[in-house]
Amino acid sequence: MRYLLLKATVLINVLLFSPLHAQEAKNRPLPAGRTQPPRPNPPPVPNPPNRPNTPQPEPNTPQNPPPTDSDTQLQAVITQQNIIAIDNTNFSLPDINSAKAQLGKQLFFAKNLGGEQSAACVSCHHPVLGGGDNLSLSIGVKAVDRKNNASHDLLGLGRFNGNNTDNNQNSLPSVGRNSPTVFNIALLDRSLFWDGRVERTPNGQITTPDSVLDQNGRRRPDANLAPNTTLAAAQARFPVTAVNEMRGEFLTSSENQALRASLAERFSSQDNTWLAAFNQVFNDADISFDNIADAIGEYERSMLFANSPWNNYLKGDLNALTDQQKAGAVLFFTSRQQGGANCVACHNGPTFSDQRAHLVAFPQFGAGAGNESNTTTSQDFGRENVTSDPADRFHFRTPSLLNVAVTAPYGHSGAFQTLEEVVSHYANPRRSIDRLFAARGNVPFVNGLAPLCRLPQLVTLQEKNNSLCEDIFPDAYQNSIDVVTQLENARAGQVVARAPLVTNIRLSPTQVGQVADFLRALTDPCVTNRDCLTPWIIDGNNVASFPDNLPLIAHDKEGNEL
Repeated sequence: MRYLLLKATVLINVLLFSPLHAQEAKNRPLPAGRTQPPRPNPPPVPNPPNRPNTPQPEPNTPQNPPPTDSDTQLQAVITQQNIIAIDNTNFSLPDINSAKAQLGKQLFFAKNLGGEQSAACVSCHHPVLGGGDNLSLSIGVKAVDRKNNASHDLLGLGRFNGNNTDNNQNSLPSVGRNSPTVFNIALLDRSLFWDGRVERTPNGQITTPDSVLDQNGRRRPDANLAPNTTLAAAQARFPVTAVNEMRGEFLTSSENQALRASLAERFSSQDNTWLAAFNQVFNDADISFDNIADAIGEYERSMLFANSPWNNYLKGDLNALTDQQKAGAVLFFTSRQQGGANCVACHNGPTFSDQRAHLVAFPQFGAGAGNESNTTTSQDFGRENVTSDPADRFHFRTPSLLNVAVTAPYGHSGAFQTLEEVVSHYANPRRSIDRLFAARGNVPFVNGLAPLCRLPQLVTLQEKNNSLCEDIFPDAYQNSIDVVTQLENARAGQVVARAPLVTNIRLSPTQVGQVADFLRALTDPCVTNRDCLTPWIIDGNNVASFPDNLPLIAHDKEGNEL
């Protein structure tokens, strides 16, 4: 009798708190008009939602074994917190095969959007590289290979900064932050960029770096944005203006709007292939940057990859997670007071992000981000650079955890290579930084090989420059200690911080591994399969049909096409 009651309780929870009820789970409709381009002999691929015309399997619920103790505990958490699966039919998303998304895909891969025609949006956001670039710190314009040969189409490891190969900088990245994934950008409705500088206000308007300030120093809605501009389209307007990302030395004295107009003119002044495509989509022969950004935003918004094992578990498949992952999920969603990790305090909602900025004292290395509110150093003040409020110092936007297994390295500077390192950081940020830098007694690089020096990008820099790891970013340890000191002072009430990590978590090494394994269960199998990602990629097969002669056909350091 106890077993039957337990099984009935779990079944009721699944039916009540899955976003699809029994009949919906059986039919699982796809968005209207979704079609998939043919691919030769693709390997078997799990069937994510929002995948064009992909047959959906029957749910595994009938074959489920009796619920285990871990299922019972996890289902209680799911019920208590009203956690529901992502249902792509709840979102108004573009089809990747729609004319606008297809135009956006071509623009995303177009080097003509780069000021010097050496970089495209995809330079830092390739689908095969997790929607990012697999680097700790991104490389934008003037990319070179290990031998300093211009190599604009080389993405990922082996891509170096060609701006400074003839001085002491030795090909170091000039972009100060890690490249966030573009996957599931449509689910982010509050803010974008690590510092949230493109942000939707409570009344639905959008503020950006182009916003003017009111008398109180607050940003007004960006008057340059057309009505109904999406957050993704607003974000797409800014990489082209960043000197180290896509602009380079192009029109250095021009304001952002003049720069964008000049870039748009390139597409109007070529043959009529681009003109025909824009006219088809917008019914307008005039190619404006507003339409360019709109199309890119729709391409990005078509990338919904949320058919993870965790999502399938929420739909009733108790076999979708391992016992290790179920234990990690319980820790993730349980408060510290109840023995959990309380990750859900910030990583919540369908994207596992509250989209707000927090001070969690992740390490800082690299070129920094300018710190316009105070000083210019290799430090990165994060959100304070947007608000000019010292209470926001070292605060960064909570990243989404969807597909986190393919978006390493982690953090705003890409300082952590593994999820275990990330989870362990929250147990003791100062100890985490000392371990990363192999520090002892506040002296870095003296306690064995520093994990920082094993970051793949830093390994390639050491090899290319024949240099010591500690010489690459000599201020990195002190910058990181300054950040963790800010957190500790905020906790002690000695400085004002808007949203500091309140307290450390207490997890055993086994529990750290359980949480990390649960995080891996948030990844849609499609993002690990090249054939499944094909509809979102332009490669050598598309050169003949590309509207101009400057597509970015990505390859890795071995010359293999991505």
